[in-house]
Amino acid sequence: MTRSRLWVASELYFPEETSTGYFLTRIAEGLAREFDVRIISGRPSYSARDTPVALREERHGTTIYRMPASRFRPDRLVLRAVNLVSFTVFAFVFAMFHFRRGDLIVVVTNPPTLPVAIIAAAKFRGARSVLMVHDVYPEVLAATKMLAIEGIAYRVLAELSGWLARRFDRVVVLGRDMREVIATKMVARADRIVMIPNWGDVDLVTPVERDNNRLRHELGLDGKFVVQFSGNAGRTHDLDSLFAAADALRERPDIHFLLVGFGGKFVTAESVIARRHLTNVTLLPRQPRDRLATMLTCSDLTVIAFVGGMYGVSVPSRMYNLLAAGVPIAAIADPRSELALVVTEGDAGWVIADGDLATLVATLADAPEGEARRRGDAGRAVAERDYAEAAIVARYAAMLTALASDAGSAPCGLATLPDCG
Repeated sequence: MTRSRLWVASELYFPEETSTGYFLTRIAEGLAREFDVRIISGRPSYSARDTPVALREERHGTTIYRMPASRFRPDRLVLRAVNLVSFTVFAFVFAMFHFRRGDLIVVVTNPPTLPVAIIAAAKFRGARSVLMVHDVYPEVLAATKMLAIEGIAYRVLAELSGWLARRFDRVVVLGRDMREVIATKMVARADRIVMIPNWGDVDLVTPVERDNNRLRHELGLDGKFVVQFSGNAGRTHDLDSLFAAADALRERPDIHFLLVGFGGKFVTAESVIARRHLTNVTLLPRQPRDRLATMLTCSDLTVIAFVGGMYGVSVPSRMYNLLAAGVPIAAIADPRSELALVVTEGDAGWVIADGDLATLVATLADAPEGEARRRGDAGRAVAERDYAEAAIVARYAAMLTALASDAGSAPCGLATLPDCG
């Protein structure tokens, strides 16, 4: 039987291992058993920037087509914009020549110009389309103070965002709060929304006794209660609360803060630590994936911290691996957010309101090691039950198979979500 052709369009893809690149690569390769999978991606421009790659590559049952777009360093906003526009143009032209009637197309929301180009090509060629929402625009721009909600630019972008979402045959969201926000944009077409979360690598990332953790030994943190923040720290993330908590707890030598990662706020973190004389904070660069489990299990508690206004805008992919690692989470987030709901429902940590420094400090100061371990163990059970890779990829396969056969008006939609996949 001829397999349906499935195109996955994403600027970030193998060998990039940032969250979007990692998840899209694993999903595409997992689907290659049932579909003829082809990838439209950019050349590595971020963490894998110096990795040599071919413009066309066969990998794990998929065919990767990398667009010859510009690759200026992304740390300057103007040059980053040039990269995104360049990639979008190349992707659109490629799609117009290669998409055909009956193809299935999956595209992510970042960069925000890409879904516009891909849906235009898909509609022109008669392909069925799926939008994967990793970031909600323009809401994320308001949360990061790049746009004012009252401004005309925000209102125009909000209208365009809703118009775009309604053009897709299915819209995949990562969480319940995100589903609610997207549903307001799609109005009568909200039955096209599918909720499929990301996952934790429950085989690679497993709980390790803190006393046996190599990184703790290397950093001289044995015997301390280690509070970690790890991963990307961009405009949506709240490192200021971590620095303020470290400042408030400077007289507690038994508590140490470990910041591991990358992103715009890590660029200035070293100067903040020096200026405040925070000797209880250690800063490390992003660790390679083969040290992921060691890095995550180094801590007794890990903080996932969002700025205010992030309800329904993003679901942090780091949450899943923290659950897998058996590390409790202190979530600085809206209590209605997917992150907060997962932590609360699974008894996997603590939820702290944005800006509530007193509660954050009290939580970090008073969380006994035994209680932290109990909540970490509860999180591991949640990861094994709800967020294993094979089960998540199977849900994508079920959705795409139904879409290819056009079985029913709303397969895996809001009304049937509990039975999806």
